[in-house]
Amino acid sequence: MANRLMLAAALGALAVSGAAVTGQPGPAEAAASAVRLPVVLPERINLAGSGHVPVAVLGSAALDVGQLDPARLRLGGPSGGGAPVARTAAGPLGSIGDTNGDGRDDLVLFFDKAELRAAGSLSAGTAELALAGPLRDGRPARGADRVAFEVVLEVKFAEPLRVRGENSGLRSATGRDLAPVRALLDRYRARQVTPLVPGETVDRLAALATRARERTGRPAPDLASWYHLTLPSEVDAATVLAQLRARPEVADAYPAPEPAPPPGAVSGRATPTGPAGGAAPDGAAPDGAAPDSAAPDSAAPSDVRPAATPDFRSMQGYLRPAPQGIDADFASRDPRARGAGIRVVDLEYDWNPFHEDLQLDWSSDLGGTRYPRYTGFADEHGTAVFGEIVARDNAYGVTGGAPAATMYGISPVQQVNPNQTSYRPAAAMAYAAQFLSPGDVFLIEQQTVGPNGGTRYVPIEWNQANFDATQLLTQLGIVVVATGGNGGDNLDGPEFLGRFDRTVRDSGAIVVGAGSSTARERLNFSVYGSRLDLQGWGQNITTTGSNGNLQGGTDPASRNIRYTRSFGGTSGAGPIVTAAVAAIQSYLKATGRGVWTGDQLVELLRATGTPQGSGTAGQRIGPLPNLRAALARIEAGTPATAAPAGR
Repeated sequence: MANRLMLAAALGALAVSGAAVTGQPGPAEAAASAVRLPVVLPERINLAGSGHVPVAVLGSAALDVGQLDPARLRLGGPSGGGAPVARTAAGPLGSIGDTNGDGRDDLVLFFDKAELRAAGSLSAGTAELALAGPLRDGRPARGADRVAFEVVLEVKFAEPLRVRGENSGLRSATGRDLAPVRALLDRYRARQVTPLVPGETVDRLAALATRARERTGRPAPDLASWYHLTLPSEVDAATVLAQLRARPEVADAYPAPEPAPPPGAVSGRATPTGPAGGAAPDGAAPDGAAPDSAAPDSAAPSDVRPAATPDFRSMQGYLRPAPQGIDADFASRDPRARGAGIRVVDLEYDWNPFHEDLQLDWSSDLGGTRYPRYTGFADEHGTAVFGEIVARDNAYGVTGGAPAATMYGISPVQQVNPNQTSYRPAAAMAYAAQFLSPGDVFLIEQQTVGPNGGTRYVPIEWNQANFDATQLLTQLGIVVVATGGNGGDNLDGPEFLGRFDRTVRDSGAIVVGAGSSTARERLNFSVYGSRLDLQGWGQNITTTGSNGNLQGGTDPASRNIRYTRSFGGTSGAGPIVTAAVAAIQSYLKATGRGVWTGDQLVELLRATGTPQGSGTAGQRIGPLPNLRAALARIEAGTPATAAPAGR
């Protein structure tokens, strides 16, 4: 039962059906010979908006999921057909890892909702979805699970109304009449109208908003005005959205975002069709999913570090002097520039705190049971991110760019009731704010589907609730570093409606793109545009965790000694910039100058950084930080140049 519950939490409250459907469309003998696939699908799928449907195939003694060829699998109705696995330039979108904690690999694949709709497999009348295709040896395989559908929207009520409560208790704290809104919700038989931010956080938001207003002289966004609206599956989402947006009581409304694979480029096991341990080619679009097993809460560190772990620091080129890296080597020689006194929080699905080179425990999890870790993407992505920033400075493994910083993580998945979780990064950010002080750093290791759909991932502030939460953090003096996303889009394109134009709106976050490890050119999977501030390496990153292709491999027993030489994506770039920010903030604190805001840090790092390569200069991702030059400018008391255009 524990394993089944863990898997349910991992894939967003999924339900395992009683038996897999083993019939294969076609002749009876083909159905009889089909290999049974234990398939797990979401209990409920949001019919509104774009995104992906996750499908897990559970490994067992009878089924090695490595025998499945994702490129030949289809998801569809019981009659056959269906849609293929979603793809990036690197291959099918999915990951292999132990999602249910039974010690065996499972396969998690993602199917584009738009393709499922086109295949007729995603509608209110669908009761079951089947996964079918041949094994690598040619034998047919099939499995299915029951599904149900709903329409879930994210809605913000006009802030002056101060809407509070939920469902039938929805009210305006200022006494305004909500009868027209209630009538609209009743007309479409709304099942749930629940606050995006839970009650205990709402109680703290007023104090946080007051602090933010006192710091900046500007009102802070009211996150308590955001709600999740759940409607029956037969409702036309576009019609409801149009009518909601037409109401003066509603400030914004759109389909609720869903978990997207983290924006990390990992090779080997994370790309089910790729060679184990193979490094992704320069510029290849990463699959974004993290491999390997998820840690149960009872996991514990090894008592003795294996004596065989060598020193990999010479492979951490991103920490070397400019122009190759950010010159954390120089900064680390000064105890004032090692991150001491700075808290760093990573908005991350999961991580392994017991890795030998992290030496943390679950006190590093700010979310606890309120924001349970989401194991559907496994923990190796978060472990890699943590290692880039705070891996211990010792004689083995790797060393983080700010090893003295205090590191935490928080999941973007909220436990909304005992039987349901929901992807709510804005709520997690608001919750984390109470633990942070001006000068601390919040790293957003998330991406979301943009206006171009599919795997065209963009920064999560594309969605207004996430923008509001980011703005609240930055107004509190917390430096937000946001990964740009691996969708390859130009954020200045007309389809983005000016949401990444600072003259239209500016969250204050430092948005990071992915550059090459040799020439600082934009890698073709990285988003780009005027909103991009800085870059980090997006490939060839040596760090803890990930695919274990440097040490540890895929053996679950090696989980705490696993290292990679090929982490990347905008996920890999973000921690490099985060480490630079933490190093500077600790130096400013230690020298009595006072911490800086994100805008001040961007101005400094862009003025002193190593420029982007000339070959992609027209596709802006910004310069690579140079800590030696930045600290020299601070020490000299020389102000940074005027803020770059658009900042």
